[in-house]
Amino acid sequence: MSTARLEVRLPDRLSDRLEALATAEGLTKTDVFRRALALYLLVKEREEAGATLQFVTDDQRETLISI
Repeated sequence: MSTARLEVRLPDRLSDRLEALATAEGLTKTDVFRRALALYLLVKEREEAGATLQFVTDDQRETLISI
């Protein structure tokens, strides 16, 4: 599998949150970024097909129309 290198500049606050999430999940920051990008692409693909993303709680729904 060939790969491409990408440099990403993040604000300190977002970088700190990425680092904390990676540590908590036992992943690298690269792994978290890859997963986030894959999820974003899936959501956009489904939105283009007419779907919406919903976060469901025990007693109510909150719909995210677009990201």
